[in-house]
Amino acid sequence: MVLLGLTAITLLSLDLSGFGPIGTAQRWVRDLLHPVTQVAGAIASPFSNAWNAVFDYDDLEAERDQLRKELDDAEGAQLAAEAEREAFQRLLEATEITYLPTIPTETADVVRTAVGNFDDHVITIEKGSNHGIRPGMAVVTGAGLVGRVDRVDATTANVQLLSDSELVIGVRLVSTGEVGLGHTDAEDPLTFVIDRGLDWPEDDDQSLLPEIGTVVVTAASSRYPAEIPLGRIKDVYLDPENDIAMIVEVELANDVRDLSYATVLLAEGVDQVPLVPTPSTSIPLNIEVPEDTGSDQ
Repeated sequence: MVLLGLTAITLLSLDLSGFGPIGTAQRWVRDLLHPVTQVAGAIASPFSNAWNAVFDYDDLEAERDQLRKELDDAEGAQLAAEAEREAFQRLLEATEITYLPTIPTETADVVRTAVGNFDDHVITIEKGSNHGIRPGMAVVTGAGLVGRVDRVDATTANVQLLSDSELVIGVRLVSTGEVGLGHTDAEDPLTFVIDRGLDWPEDDDQSLLPEIGTVVVTAASSRYPAEIPLGRIKDVYLDPENDIAMIVEVELANDVRDLSYATVLLAEGVDQVPLVPTPSTSIPLNIEVPEDTGSDQ
């Protein structure tokens, strides 16, 4: 090995001196030494890696921590962006009130959902009398009715939700113009049941039944402004306890269990709901209601 090294140095020195014919000998030496350098590299590699692991460990650890931080920051930014998009979408759903464009509105954050068994059907919004909100006003989203304002303070208000089965609402079937009274099913907060004021067709004429999928809205006799959507009819059947009465089940357009924003219609509500429905003078409208589900009167 020593002899080969001295020979290589001699040949390289001669080349530097301009001794041209030595090129062939240099190539021969490089070819001869190539296997030796490979073996030497393989032998030295573990020692080199161990050296780097010991003396460069702090730098590698700092680099790893920096990369982990950058990944965490990127993931956090992505999650924040998704949350902002979802919040914006919920805000749009609460504020795009297209069915009663002439009534002024006030949109508010839902700052507290119901807690405990005694107020499961109540939420709190972060606006109150300072913003023109009064008891009895209808609370909606773009999909339709969700409840009514109950108690009002200066900067907050409580909303009684449609999911409260004791909340009775006067409604109108858009397809037939019939009016009735209903409430949410106590066992299913996404289903509204119209069980008062609707008669089964004479002679059992099925063609006179309201069509499945058609819209139900608040009636003129309701304590709220007329024509607020509630949802779509999903079932019609004869009252098992009254063979001349008709029961209509409605899939609500809002799921009141998951509200981030709500809009108050700034129109004074009626304190008491009529005991019986009165004929509606409104003209049936072709109102579009989203397929998802909601609630209240």
